Amino acid sequence: MPVGYKPTVFVSSTCFDLGQVRADIRELINTFGLEPVLSEYDSFPVSPDTDTISNCLRNVREKADIFILLVGSRYGFQTNNGKSITNLEYIEAKKKGIPVYVFVNSNIMNILPIWKNNPTADFSSHVENQKVLEFVESVSHFKSNWVYKFDLAQDIKSALLQQIPYLFMDSLESRRKLKANKLTLPENKYPPIAARLVIEKPEGWEYLLFAELCKSYMDDLKYKKFDLEYGLSFNDVVTIDDPLEVFEWISSHNSEMLKLIRITTTLINTAVTKSFGEPGVEGDYEKIQYVSQRLIEVYGQIIDWKLSFTTLEVDNEFGPILTVLSGFPDDSIFKIEELVQRLYTETPAAIQAINDGEEKVTLDFTFVLESPDVDSFDKEFDRLIKLYK
Repeated sequence: MPVGYKPTVFVSSTCFDLGQVRADIRELINTFGLEPVLSEYDSFPVSPDTDTISNCLRNVREKADIFILLVGSRYGFQTNNGKSITNLEYIEAKKKGIPVYVFVNSNIMNILPIWKNNPTADFSSHVENQKVLEFVESVSHFKSNWVYKFDLAQDIKSALLQQIPYLFMDSLESRRKLKANKLTLPENKYPPIAARLVIEKPEGWEYLLFAELCKSYMDDLKYKKFDLEYGLSFNDVVTIDDPLEVFEWISSHNSEMLKLIRITTTLINTAVTKSFGEPGVEGDYEKIQYVSQRLIEVYGQIIDWKLSFTTLEVDNEFGPILTVLSGFPDDSIFKIEELVQRLYTETPAAIQAINDGEEKVTLDFTFVLESPDVDSFDKEFDRLIKLYK
């Protein structure tokens, strides 16, 4: 949110069964001097060119600084993937990394253990749809959520009157640490969760930061993965008629791929280790960010390299060798994606296990790239040399 604007609080719930509660919470948000965002009010920003779901998710993504989730007995309208709009809004808020306060009706929280022991039983007298219970279960088990029970709007208001000042103090403390440590955390490089890791430096923060940044940067390149999946490139078509120039193009591209593979190997096997620091020595957050950014940049360049074959037009005789050559980066793409996903899921789990008292936790991230099909490449290259001699 730009400086000079009031922070916004997005209130997410089913509107019909919790309408009065939402109105009461909106009034409380106004008393804090914050900006409430509720979909049933005229002040809710709407883009006329998009549907209701897209508008709601866009407002969470672009407007929300704080997210309040209210769960009653109704699940609400289900989208094509089976999730309600409220569920999708909650997921968007968690992805954004903003503070999330979860309030669940006491009746639902009370029957949750019974449902878990007998999930096939009939709970229609308590909830409109069993998905409500599934949603509450998933929200309750998310380690960063603190779930509050409520019967009346006053219960929610009382909790928020306690928690919002704590959030304010937490923000002041983060501001103090930023100034005291002279930290520079531009938003385009450090998404909220990553910035918080740098400021608070929890146990294993270096590894968590690397995993978070790699995942965030890779998510920003999803469009490239879709381009690769569908074989789409918007670059100009390159037509080469002279066989000698085709050989030069092939040789140049082969050298470029070998360079990208070398950079990838250096970043993962050398640079990232140095950025974490020696045992017992704190890591360097700027170097961790640098390595993360460069690794995903190389990943993007490898995809661009492979896509360059889709815009190349040459004699059909070169088809087999181009097919072989274009497959050279496949292992690198797969291994980088696999590494990032494993880092993102296994690193937090390992650190949590240590915090829970496990004496020894081992993570094995071995990054080895398979050799490309050089034999087939050399065979085709020799054939073409003889053909165009």
